[in-house]
Parts: sequence; structure tokens; C-alpha cells
Amino acid sequence: MTQDITPTIQDQLNLSALILRSNHKNAELTSWSGFNLEDEIHVKHAKRLLKLYGIKSGLHLRNSLQRYENGSMVSNSFEKLAAKFRSLTTQDFEAEYNKLENPSTKNIYKRAWKYRFSLQKEKLIGYELAYYIFLMRLGIVLDFITLDEVILRLEDVNTRIKSTFSSWGEFHQNVCIGDEFVSGAKEQDNSRFPGIETLWEHYQRLYIQNGEWFKEWKL
Repeated sequence: MTQDITPTIQDQLNLSALILRSNHKNAELTSWSGFNLEDEIHVKHAKRLLKLYGIKSGLHLRNSLQRYENGSMVSNSFEKLAAKFRSLTTQDFEAEYNKLENPSTKNIYKRAWKYRFSLQKEKLIGYELAYYIFLMRLGIVLDFITLDEVILRLEDVNTRIKSTFSSWGEFHQNVCIGDEFVSGAKEQDNSRFPGIETLWEHYQRLYIQNGEWFKEWKL
């Protein structure tokens, strides 16, 4: 990689640090991709992740980026449920919720109900755009995207994120809520020491290990 990572670019790359670290525990957060391109094991792992996300070419990558950017991956389905729940009473919601049998679906309903008003504006944009940057970094490994294009896209996504959220904590909370909504996972217990099983736990560890990165919300 020939382009230097300036402090501004590093700050923008850090928007994907939580997702990157959760998918790759040995991620090199200060590199363009987060993967050591000289390490065969790192490259193989990146290839597995790209396959997992259905990305086999630059075209596939850009199609995925568009879906994460326009909300069709998560935000649209979240808002559809949230909008429905905003018109229900608590009694009506509980009646509908109690009819459900699938535990994951029940957790998804609980998350949409809990945040139906507070995330009416933001939806799950933070989650989607964090993944947007993460997928670009994966694409760098197999030359599916150039650094010039990454820089342009980073600037655009950074502007969207920074104009939507007011702090690193608010942004990362949205990322974690999005992960819970997508996975149908139970709400995280933040009172215990963080492990490595959930995104909330990766979030806590990230702040312990790299807290200096997440103090200033640079617009």
C-alpha cells in the first residue's frame, strides 16, 4: 500500500474498528485493510470473510456497499417494525409478542419495540455504515477496490456518520444495537467483565485497549 494513512484517514478507518476486531481478533487496526497481506493465514481469513458476505468480485463488493448505504440491509426492516410498533399500545404489543415462538424473532421484536422512538431518525445507520467501511477494507485484500476509491468513499461515509451521531459512544451503541437486531441476540449484560462472545463485549475491550482513539468526535 503506497498511500500513507493520515490522522484524518485513521479516524475514519476507526469507524469500522469494532466490526473489524470482532471478525478478526488479530486485526492490525492501523493498516488499510486490517489484515497483514504478507501473512498467508491473514489473507485466507479475509478470503473466507469475503465468501461469507457473498463478495466474489469488485462488482459484488459495490453492490453490497450500495445496500448497506441505502438502508436495505438492516435499517429498512427495523423501521418497518418500529413504525408499526409506534402505533401500538403496550398491551397490543405484548399480545403480538406472546404469539411468537422463535426466540430470535422475539428478541428482534423486543429491540424494535425498545428503540421505536429513540432511533426514529438514526435507525441502524451506524451499524450499516460501520459494515460498509469494514467491507471496503476486506476488498482491499483482493484488490477489489483501490485506495483512491476507498479514500473518496471514506470521506462521504464519515460525513454521514458524524452528522447523524454526536459521539463515539452514541455511534458504537447504534452499531451494537444493530448487531443484536440482525442476530436476534439477547440484550447484553454490561455489568460483567467483557469476554469475546458478543459485539458489546468487543466494544468494551476496544475501549480498554484503544480508548485514546474514541475520546474526540472529529467532524
